[in-house]
Amino acid sequence: IIIFIFIFFFSGSSSSEAPNALNKQPPISMEVEARAPGKVILFGEHSVVHGSAAVAASVGLYTHVRIQLSPELTDVVSLQLLDLNVHLDWPLEVIKGLAEMVKMVDVNSEYTKSGLLARLENLVDQEALPEAKVGVAAGVMAFLFLYSSILGGHSSTVIVTSELPMGSGLGSSASFCVALSAALLTLAKRSNADNLEEAYCSSQDCTGSARKWLDFDKSETELVNKWAYEGEKIVHGLPSGIDNTVSSFGYLVKFKKGNLTQLQKSYPLRMIITDTKVGRNTKALVAGVGERVVRHPSAMRAVFEAVDAIAEEVVSVLQSPVTDGLSCSEQESRLEELVEMNQGLLQCMGVSHQSIETICRTTSRYQLYSKLTGAGGGGCVLTFLPQQISTNILDRVKGDLEAQGYDCFEVSIGCQGVQVSGII
Repeated sequence: IIIFIFIFFFSGSSSSEAPNALNKQPPISMEVEARAPGKVILFGEHSVVHGSAAVAASVGLYTHVRIQLSPELTDVVSLQLLDLNVHLDWPLEVIKGLAEMVKMVDVNSEYTKSGLLARLENLVDQEALPEAKVGVAAGVMAFLFLYSSILGGHSSTVIVTSELPMGSGLGSSASFCVALSAALLTLAKRSNADNLEEAYCSSQDCTGSARKWLDFDKSETELVNKWAYEGEKIVHGLPSGIDNTVSSFGYLVKFKKGNLTQLQKSYPLRMIITDTKVGRNTKALVAGVGERVVRHPSAMRAVFEAVDAIAEEVVSVLQSPVTDGLSCSEQESRLEELVEMNQGLLQCMGVSHQSIETICRTTSRYQLYSKLTGAGGGGCVLTFLPQQISTNILDRVKGDLEAQGYDCFEVSIGCQGVQVSGII
């Protein structure tokens, strides 16, 4: 059962600062697009649940949400998930009803919270999604909640595309919630993203081929992040908040015992992300690690302590100044060893998989180091790329992995967080 807690975020703030944009009236005709990156756990998966440090980062694969408001659209809200070939429409009166229901939610009443969730579930069930796409139902529920809460009773077309594979541990749902929240808040005039017309028409023909992306300031990003977390609770129940925070703010963070610390890296990071295409049950994998803790408390405590030491050393390596090519090479060598060690400890936790080990063996033939990311048991594998790697080697390793049926993405790590572009 999803436990949903709807709160006003700014304790001690005036009511005008509360993240409820129902009283904001956007102009009749406008368009805005927002994008938000995915995330990877670089070090510290699973052990973070047991008090160890973890290092996470944004990844240069994005979800894009474009919202079009038009005078011609007077009675419908349309959601188009282009990558999934899903097109859903709701009468405007339904969205207005949801907006009124959201305003009536009492954080102290399980009855009203469960009633809202039941209404969202009912609306999604009515759409009769194909069986192969039922996994998107929770995301559609999050969409309906965020849209009705932030934008209220306004007709629009919402178009979503994403470069992130679903269910692979790359934060696709958080990226969606962040990009959607950013676009909605911009339209509702809850954010002060200026120069939208210039951004939208940065190319001569206004096709968007040279789109200029604008950053939110810190307070705006915090507001986007808090709304996105509410969407994530619809999708996952009680998420950690790491995924939406990394997607909102970008770059690298260290997470330990509930505390997030933003990090600066001293040199660019590139990786190959390889999708095993093997589904995994995150809850079952987390529970499996917990069972090992019960059976082998001393041994598992030592494993978690080792992972904690690795994560802390990674933080030190990433933030150490690089003065020349030699120092960069030395730091890369340290990082590669830490990657290998962390993967071995994840094997000790029982969360690796045959496909993950196959990828690790394949990349090791090219003197490249890999580890799983996220829950494990399938999902995705990270391969760290030294700055001086040749194009020939890079093409060969990717070709080798793809020949075995895997999908590969060469990405930058620690990129900018949520951004907006559009025209009013």
